[in-house]
Amino acid sequence: MLNHLVREIGLETLLRSSWDVHLLCFQRFARMFAYGQTTIIFTFFFIALGINEEQVGLFMSYTLVGDMVMSLGMVLVADRIGRRKILATGSMLMCISGITFSYTSNFWILLAAAVFGVISPSGNEIGPFKTIEESTLAHLANLETRSELYAWYNLLGGIGLALGTVSSGWIVQILQDNYGWSTIGSFRCIFVLYSLVAAVKFLTSILLSSKVEQHAKHSQSEEGESDDMDSQEEDPLLDSLSNSETEDLMSSVQSDQQPGPLSEPPASTSSKARWKGIVPKLSSQSRKAVLPLLLLFSIDSFASGIASQSWISYYFSERFDTKEGTLGVLFFVTNFVSAASSLVAAPLARRLGLVKTIAFTHLPSSVFLTTLGFPSSELFAMTLLILRSCTQRMDYGPTQAFVSAIVLKDERTSVMGIVNLVNTLAQSVSPLLVGRLARLGLMPMGFLLAGGCKIVYDISLLAVFIGQKFHDN
Repeated sequence: MLNHLVREIGLETLLRSSWDVHLLCFQRFARMFAYGQTTIIFTFFFIALGINEEQVGLFMSYTLVGDMVMSLGMVLVADRIGRRKILATGSMLMCISGITFSYTSNFWILLAAAVFGVISPSGNEIGPFKTIEESTLAHLANLETRSELYAWYNLLGGIGLALGTVSSGWIVQILQDNYGWSTIGSFRCIFVLYSLVAAVKFLTSILLSSKVEQHAKHSQSEEGESDDMDSQEEDPLLDSLSNSETEDLMSSVQSDQQPGPLSEPPASTSSKARWKGIVPKLSSQSRKAVLPLLLLFSIDSFASGIASQSWISYYFSERFDTKEGTLGVLFFVTNFVSAASSLVAAPLARRLGLVKTIAFTHLPSSVFLTTLGFPSSELFAMTLLILRSCTQRMDYGPTQAFVSAIVLKDERTSVMGIVNLVNTLAQSVSPLLVGRLARLGLMPMGFLLAGGCKIVYDISLLAVFIGQKFHDN
């Protein structure tokens, strides 16, 4: 029974995976731990600096838009420059950003640090990390085991987020109550810890092997091709050409013998070629699947931005006067439960299929979200939040496996980057709205809107993609 359970939850797949897979999962854990530490205090930090709710929402929107542009550029060149280099560079920027938040109070300097240094304003994934890691996991695993690896990837991320929130809440409360630290001083301590975690993440990035790069799987075939080319070089050149190609070659040689200026390719042509090398070109089959999926993802991401952990923390603090330590415990429970529930997604996906698993597991959490703002009891509201977490992230693994399976192998990194771009763009609108609602005391209406959008997403996804074909590559 124990062996069956280990296989059923995908633990056997994880344990038998390569060292690179383990490092990627650890990076996800460390990064989400850092995000979890800052998400509890993010809104409170700016309120303590004298910035009102609408300005905080504006800051979050600016951060997400700026991060979207930066991440897109990094993701599009990741396979050309190297995935390890991009992950290591992002980790260094995280470290610099945490140090900046721990020393300055200037709004615009903090904004620049949040954009370029990948500070998550909501506790959700931002930056190029998730896109590159998901593409790399798909690169290292086949379609049968991919969903299980994604489940553990998300589980470890959820555990990291849970530990980050609970540690942050209690560190802040203990520093203030037992050691007399100021509110801002205790918050800055968290950003110092953020930098230390980023430094650890940098070390794990440079330990990844060359197998994580896009060209790794082509090395064997390229060797075979080079052998064929070497054998072809022994044949006469003209024998390897067709008749028309031979005539073209001879005419070009004759024209080269005529005096005249040397011809060069137009600058516009070379610039266009370089641009095409960076901008992703999708197959027609991939475009048909990706375009409606992006629309649905944008609806879901807009709703997620309204119900982010930063704003939920603010809501509980304002309505029920909940302390940081209690908020840390609450989000530890919700994040841990949602992370553990992701293990159930892998066996469900094997039985129901990816699309049904995504829709059926995500729908209950959407319903609970619509009712989150109405209870007058703190305990009842916390119960609804915990119930929501039971299936909140159960769809993450199947969704990642679904996206990686509907596009071709060489398109994965770019497509996942585009998905991340659209999600971030849609989510960047949400803080402006929720900041206004918070200032007017109407956050329950925000939760109702967010839950309704997610319900539309669940039903539409099931209706559009129920018969989608997958690529096993």
